[in-house]
Amino acid sequence: MIRSSSCSKENEGDSTGRSTDHHPAHTMTLPIPIQRLNQASMALLLWAAMSSFIFLQAADYQSQTTADPDISVESLKLRVIPLEKSELQVETEAWQDLLKSKATEIIELEIQEISSEGEEKDQINQLVVEKVRERTLIADRMTIVMNAFQTKGGDPAEYKDYMASVTGIQVDIKEIGKTSSRVISWLKSEEGGIRWALNLIWFVVTLIASRFIAFLLGNITRKALDRAAVNSSELLKDFFVHAVRKLIFLVGLIVALDLIGVQSGPFLAAFGAVGFILGFALQGTLANLAAGIMILFHRPYDIGNFVTAGGVTGKITRMNLASTTFLTGDNQQVIVPNGSIWGDVITNITGSETRRGDMSFGISYDDDM
Repeated sequence: MIRSSSCSKENEGDSTGRSTDHHPAHTMTLPIPIQRLNQASMALLLWAAMSSFIFLQAADYQSQTTADPDISVESLKLRVIPLEKSELQVETEAWQDLLKSKATEIIELEIQEISSEGEEKDQINQLVVEKVRERTLIADRMTIVMNAFQTKGGDPAEYKDYMASVTGIQVDIKEIGKTSSRVISWLKSEEGGIRWALNLIWFVVTLIASRFIAFLLGNITRKALDRAAVNSSELLKDFFVHAVRKLIFLVGLIVALDLIGVQSGPFLAAFGAVGFILGFALQGTLANLAAGIMILFHRPYDIGNFVTAGGVTGKITRMNLASTTFLTGDNQQVIVPNGSIWGDVITNITGSETRRGDMSFGISYDDDM
């Protein structure tokens, strides 16, 4: 009986003498900078994909407000409220295309007018006037869309420059008759001279109304201060009354300017810039004004008091926000800036109804007491 046995050979080499042992596989780990580079690449690809999606969405948007070029101004103002900046840019460009088309029609008519004569020329001239009126309507609505585009953060400077270049009345001194006819037609048109005349009337009415309202509210403020602050300085009351009147009139002026087409945003920006410059140029004056306000609030003295302040002793005869006027014992008027008074010791000699007076008398030993 032949018994077969199986032998297992461990660590048996091959014919070349190399070991045939199977070792575990090693995993290669990327260096940290390469991993960060891969992460940055993925983030960049994701950003590019999102940007492309947003761009495609903006590109797919079509103008909605130009479907009816005769849309009312009130309706157009409401329709542009929910639109985004990219959508408003599309709307602005669409209105610019309409304006360009209308300006092209006017130019073509003016070219025909050059070679025409007599009655035909008059008819073309009247047709040009009508086209100019239509162009004005388009420009008005484009202005509304541009203002909304600017409010949402857009830059409408390029569109405004284009609109300014294609609108307006072209004056040719060689064609006095044609120019005067167009000017007269513009003055008679509802979208031209009549509209500007009404705007000027409303401008004047708004200024007069704001002046009246400012005066009325100033009087109400005066009566309220007389009841609430009986012991307050008269100058402080005058300061509040004048401040209320000036503020109300300023608001009325901004509203009136808006009626004639002047945008309040640039006006306020220019006003702020001028105020910033004046603030640097008039630092000393502003310091005196601030000190005058502090004096009015705290009332260390009032008109008629005998005071020592700012190195001067005398009777207070006049006060304003910038300075205080003293009348000294030798009848001299001294004007002292309020900044010098508020930054120094103030002694109100007649501030109290009763005070102690020290007097020195010289008595000789020979005098009879």
